[in-house]
Amino acid sequence: MENKTLYGTEDGLIVNEDVGSWSPDKYGQIRLYSQIFTSGMKNRWSNLTYLDLYAGAGQSRVKGTNELLLGSPLIALSVDHQFGHYIFCEKNPAKLSALKDRVITRFPEANVTYIEGDSDDPTFDIGSFIPSGSLTLCLVDPYSIDIRFETIRSLAKDRKIDFLCLLASRMDAGRNPHNYPKEECKKVDLLLDSATWRVDWERHKAGQAREPNLGDFICEEFSRKMETLGYLPTPLHEMRPIKLDNGNTIYHLALYARHPKAKEFWMKASTSADPQKDLPFE
Repeated sequence: MENKTLYGTEDGLIVNEDVGSWSPDKYGQIRLYSQIFTSGMKNRWSNLTYLDLYAGAGQSRVKGTNELLLGSPLIALSVDHQFGHYIFCEKNPAKLSALKDRVITRFPEANVTYIEGDSDDPTFDIGSFIPSGSLTLCLVDPYSIDIRFETIRSLAKDRKIDFLCLLASRMDAGRNPHNYPKEECKKVDLLLDSATWRVDWERHKAGQAREPNLGDFICEEFSRKMETLGYLPTPLHEMRPIKLDNGNTIYHLALYARHPKAKEFWMKASTSADPQKDLPFE
């Protein structure tokens, strides 16, 4: 790959601040799947598109350290077989400007569209920027469980698009089992596009011998919602757990695809013993 490491260097531009120590694992999995996706599909599709809904500044600093990591846009640009088109959406204009500078410096020939705006704004039709007839890999990586299912549904309609979603299962949802079920809190309502999920949660709890984890429940419910859009089932055990240094799971990284070949690619990437190493490709 063009970048053999996940780590960045100081360049004087702003960065995404205070990402966690688990981020190399997350970015490693994004890198592995992007690599295997483009390598496996380059001869099957004339146009591959990469869409990043929360692109950021292109580099991130690990909290409490001077360690810099490449952001998901630069990782996706580093694959051996580049996507034909990249779409980077970011609502913070300073971060988007820094991302542009980094991309132009490192990948001047890349075909990139930059969009300043909120990808979850229902009046903002980000799908219109996706080239017609392309196979798209969309990364959905917000800071918490701020994914809106309506955004996913809008993008998925009449398009060939897979979603790689980071679900803040234990980081956000699992740590707020008493706050999120409150009627005034609408985060999960928007994630699941449901105002009745609380009833299902209470029913689920009643059927368990011990208190279940709200984050795991939300992951499973989100996967069931994705099935209504024609995506293949994605049970919890098929998601890649992203863990703290102490081994506790903090996120789940999940692939949602409509074709079994993509699921096959995902299993190769997500079961790699070392996300820092390249996978062998046939």
